Formats: sequence, C-alpha cells, structure tokens
Amino acid sequence: MSVRLAGTALREIRIHVCQKSPASAGVRSFIENDYVGIKKANPQFPILIREASGIVPRVFARYEHGVERVATLENLSRENVIISFAFFRALQFIVRWYLFGKWTMPNFNFFGLRRRIQRNRGGTEVVETGTSTAGTVEEAVVVDEQEPDSRDLTAIPPNKKWRISNECVSLIHSVISGLWAAYALLYYKELIQDLTYFRCEAGINLILMSTGYLLHDLIDLLVNEQSARIIELLFHHVVVLSAFAVTMFMNRFLGVVIFGLLMELNSIFLHSRSLLNLYGVDKKSPSFRIIALLNMVTLFAFRLCVSAYLLYFVFTSIPDVAWYQSLINGVVILSLASTNTVLTYRLLAADGLLGSRRQRRTPAPTQETNADHVESGPLRTQVEDDEHHTIGVQTISETVEDTTQTV
Repeated sequence: MSVRLAGTALREIRIHVCQKSPASAGVRSFIENDYVGIKKANPQFPILIREASGIVPRVFARYEHGVERVATLENLSRENVIISFAFFRALQFIVRWYLFGKWTMPNFNFFGLRRRIQRNRGGTEVVETGTSTAGTVEEAVVVDEQEPDSRDLTAIPPNKKWRISNECVSLIHSVISGLWAAYALLYYKELIQDLTYFRCEAGINLILMSTGYLLHDLIDLLVNEQSARIIELLFHHVVVLSAFAVTMFMNRFLGVVIFGLLMELNSIFLHSRSLLNLYGVDKKSPSFRIIALLNMVTLFAFRLCVSAYLLYFVFTSIPDVAWYQSLINGVVILSLASTNTVLTYRLLAADGLLGSRRQRRTPAPTQETNADHVESGPLRTQVEDDEHHTIGVQTISETVEDTTQTV
C-alpha cells in the first residue's frame, strides 16, 4: 500500500492496539500487512504504535494548530449482547426451576386487581369466619378500604414467586457488574483520570454484558407484571440503556458509565434486602439488620456519592465537550440522581429512620414465608392457589402487605 501523507494538514498518527484481544485483530492485521509499505512511502512522517494489554484499538490523528481527532477501531458486534441476553434468560428459568420446580409463572396485572378491588369492595371476599367466596387469588386480595400499592416496599403481589426469581437474577447481575466495574476502575487508572475519552476493552465488554441483562429484564417485567412498579423500573432501564448508547455510538464517556456502574455494588445488598423481605424475615433479626446496615452504607458510598461526583463532572466538563453531548450527559446523570434520591427516601422510611409514622409496617405472614410470630397480629385467613402463592390477611391492620422491594 502506498499512501502519501506529507504535504497535508495531518501532522502525526498514533495507533493504540492490544496484542491479543479479538477487538484488535483488524488493527493487528493492518500493522502486519500495510504498515511497512505506508512507512516506506512516508519515511519522515511520524506514525507511532503503542501496544497495551486490554486496551481498545484506537487511532489518534493530530492536525496543524494542535487539532486532534480520535476514532475507535474495535471489532464490535451484536454477539456479546445476544450472548449476555441468552445467558440471563436461561438463568431466569434455571432459578425458577430450582426454587419452585416450574419454568413459567402466571402473569399479573396490578391495575386489573385495583379495578377488581374497587368493584368488589363491600362484598364477601374475606369474611370473619375465615372463608372466601372469591373465584381467583386477585379477587381474594380485598380487605378493608385500603388498596395495595405495588410501589410499596412491603406489598406482597400474587406473583410473589416470580418476584423472587427476578430478584435472584438481578442479584447475580449486580455481583458480576459491580465487581467488574470496580476491577476496571482499579486496573485502568485512565478511566478515572479521563472520564470522557479513554476506552478499554474491559469497560466495553461490561457495557455489552449489562445491555444484554437490561434487555432481558425489560422483557421479563413487561411479560410478567403490569403495575405501577414497572413504570419506575422501566424509566430506570431506559435511562441506563441511553447512557450505554451514548458511550457506544459517540465513543465518549466510557469512564462516566463505568463509574456509574459502581452503584451495582449497592444493588447487591438492595436485592438481598428484597429477598429477605420476600421470605418474611423479621426486620428485627440480626441477618436483616446486618443487610439493612450494609445497604445504607453502600447506598451512601456508591449511589449518593457517585451521583454527586458525576453531577460535578457534568458541570466542570461543559467547556471541554460539545453542548449537545453535555446536555445528553447531564439529563442521564440527573435522572439517575433523582431516582437514587427517591430510593434513599423510601429506604429511610422503610427502616424507620424518618420516624415511626413513616415506617413501613411488618408484613403479613404467609405459609410460604414461615413467619409464625409477627407482632402486627395473628393470621385470620389464608387463600391458596396452585398457580400463585399463599396470601395471608391480618386481623389488626386488615391490609394485605407484602415483603417486596420496588427497586
């Protein structure tokens, strides 16, 4: 190959390449086959090649007056996203089979349940003798004048078994992505030093893996639960996927995204707390107290502090990036900061740290949770259904409550 570079506005070319990674295969082939010919044709023109393990292949072009441009040369494909999506879908079914002996769970429409409660209010669904004339589990969840709120941290849905399996898969993803993000930031110091332009293969693969998980979880939520809770989760997933799309298509802000994925370290304890709730573990027990404490500590360290630093970065980087990139970056980070603020308020209220009036009540015991000693009152009646789970109704509060976290 003979290309004349002298006499143009181009002043220097720098190529970054990994010696072994598949993403750098095309660049390595170019160096082996074409570099010598180009260099012979331009002996005085500086062409610099830097090899580093795990680095994303990129080319830097420096023009006159110090203007510099960068382009990513990695061999990106949809295969990594598809593999991640297939892995988490398969994992979901494995968890369901392991925990409950079934592959599928019944769908649940919370909005339909609320309409049915309003229509049947004042009927004989749950009577003092402990019998029920309700035809379905949804009809049986009708007690007193209060309607269950699926956003409540203590609302038991009729699809509780599905919620448990969903939380288990989310917990596994949080462990993988949180530790992966911490490793990437510790190993590649440039990710922290240059949140905008530095790119590495470990960070790219983490984004592709998490994209596959989010697509799986979106489908799982849309298929299995239609409720107010899904609106919040849908908003969160869309915001995170938007952040992934920005860094993949603009070749910018990889460090911002990886830094933001440190929030998954808090999600480990957040999902653990949800599972303890779903299984009816007493909030006063040592195991629940330890998880709740670790949840609040990591919430402050990896959600609130990370959100504050990323907001600071958005404002300080405005002069250095294009206005539309700053706008997109700011909207995404501000949205995540808002959801984290709401989450913090709910957790503080649920743990009774905002006063007893805002504290969530102890969830009603059910046959599945084995919660035989609950201070809020004895179990008055139970409604069982093979396709759903057992729902317990209390005599004192006369509300059906659940042990699920909404995050």
